[in-house]
Amino acid sequence: MIRFCFKKGLRFLENQTVRELARRLATGKLQFERDTGEIENFDDREVLAKWQSGQWVIDEGSLSSAADVLYLATPRDLATYPAHWQAVARRRERYIRYVDPDNTPFQRPVWAERIREAATIMNDPKPPCPSSVHAWWKRYRNTRSIMTLIPQVFGGKPKNIDPRFQIFEETIAESYLTAQRLPKTVIHDTVRKRILAMNANRGPDEQIKPPARTTIFKWIDNLRQDVVDSSRLGAEAARVKYRMVTGTLKVGAILERIEIDHTPLDIIVIDKNTTIPLGRPWMTLAIDRYSRMIVGFYLSFHAPSSYSVLQCLRQAILPKAEWLARFPDIQGEWPACGIMDLIALDNGMDLHSEALERSCQELGIQQLFCPAARPQFKGAVERCFRTLAKGLIHRLPGTVFSSVDERGDYPAEEIAAIDFETLTHVITRWIVDIYSVTYHRGLGTTPLLKWRESAMQRVIELPAYPEQLAVITGIPATRTLFHYGIELEGLHYNSRQLQEMRRRTGDNRKVALKFYEDSVEYVHVYDDHAREYIRVPAINSDYASGLPRGVHRLVREHARRTFGEQYSIAQIEEARAAIEEKIRASLDYKKMASRKLGASLLHTDSESVLRNEDPLAVARQPVDSMVCETLEDLPEGLDDDLPMLESIELGASRRGAS
Repeated sequence: MIRFCFKKGLRFLENQTVRELARRLATGKLQFERDTGEIENFDDREVLAKWQSGQWVIDEGSLSSAADVLYLATPRDLATYPAHWQAVARRRERYIRYVDPDNTPFQRPVWAERIREAATIMNDPKPPCPSSVHAWWKRYRNTRSIMTLIPQVFGGKPKNIDPRFQIFEETIAESYLTAQRLPKTVIHDTVRKRILAMNANRGPDEQIKPPARTTIFKWIDNLRQDVVDSSRLGAEAARVKYRMVTGTLKVGAILERIEIDHTPLDIIVIDKNTTIPLGRPWMTLAIDRYSRMIVGFYLSFHAPSSYSVLQCLRQAILPKAEWLARFPDIQGEWPACGIMDLIALDNGMDLHSEALERSCQELGIQQLFCPAARPQFKGAVERCFRTLAKGLIHRLPGTVFSSVDERGDYPAEEIAAIDFETLTHVITRWIVDIYSVTYHRGLGTTPLLKWRESAMQRVIELPAYPEQLAVITGIPATRTLFHYGIELEGLHYNSRQLQEMRRRTGDNRKVALKFYEDSVEYVHVYDDHAREYIRVPAINSDYASGLPRGVHRLVREHARRTFGEQYSIAQIEEARAAIEEKIRASLDYKKMASRKLGASLLHTDSESVLRNEDPLAVARQPVDSMVCETLEDLPEGLDDDLPMLESIELGASRRGAS
């Protein structure tokens, strides 16, 4: 995906108006110059609000001189390439990670030995040479995106690379990264001489303009200093310089390492209208290790999963202005946003999912799975959970404390008074108005000030198209396109735009798509001709409206058992009504586990609060007296193609009453 940052030359389009970023003023505001010559000043929050709402659109040509390449790569993800191209990219990434160029400067014998070891582990009979791995690394190191490892020639069109930077990289490897420690001016003179020699054999229209000295110095300053020091000072000197104190992780800037973990909150949440206790919700929280700033969270009743991580990541990456607008009484700011370098996660099997892995690859985020039962590897987020519990949760009515001894005779269920929306509101306010502005002894300042200080030095990158995050975090699948559209889990999806794809080839064909756990109303299908995703709605819109995919799976199984394999549209709608009655009835059961399961199937989470939805609205309607007595009457399991009821963990809030 395309990333952008606030740098000189960045352009935004608003209808027929073009605004180009000229400079950042001493006041901190961004100064733009319109194509008509007018000067306008905006602060970061105003620009991000206009960009996120779609009022301002990124001009892709301002992101790089290789504008066409960026345009072709923007709407694509790795799943849209042929399987053998995907395998090539993943193979190259594994070799790069094994060689570890960040800590191992290019030395042919050393790299060759590591490549042979990697080939043995990978059972690769034809390992690449060190020069090939080094070439892959040069393309990969700036963006850390697996997309850069797709072979450079795809579809017969080679990629465009700035020749000046190529000459600079060659000069750096030959003259600067040596024990001789040549000054920066030598690199500038060498690059200039090489470009002038190339220009001697070029025509007037093909001349390459040598980069200025300040440009060369800036490129040198942007090099990884640990690699530079290892080459110029020696491996041992670099190791001493970048050593870590035992038990402490060294992080140099914000967004370098984001720690993510889950915990059940020590509080019982009630239904807003009926005041019936629903149970303890799960919280997925992401915190920046460097600044200790909380960058995102996700609340839900379903157990932790890769979907919870993806929803938390989505909030962490995007600006929080839209989120805070939902709560006008919050006066503080929450500037945490941007694409991170690495996320540290638990090593549970539920997080080793293809959807999470591919989403991180598309975003250029590295995953680090910490050892089991070793909380010190994610010390920042573990400590934050304790701060949240002591500073907020244990002060709210309905808290269950952390242990039976602490709870004592405290009647948590009887005095519980916090509904899901209020809990989301309270946690957001605590993060913004209390936690972020409270002095942190380990930092020597507040998390908010630490974030601001580092943000002045670090380039914060955001997705050029915020809506693309929803597609990237979708679940990939492949289906065959017929005249009636595509079929996914018993539902048909079709549109005129989808059939145009079939008309171009004149035959049934395989298509790549993304589907979502929070709704079955639509899917996104990849159009390999236009190289973009198109939204395709379900044909039976009345049935699919507001239906989470987890409930749809239960409906399908109920219809199979009741009507057999060949059930009609009317029969599956009847099955949906029966299943939803059972879920609604579960909110009145005596067992809290049953009530919590019913709320989770209705996809009650913090995202529904942002969309101003109430997934429990239908559940509060009167229930027929003929419904089942317990949730045990629901189907116990599904066939081989569908997950068991106990593993239905994904999903966001319902989009309205059925």
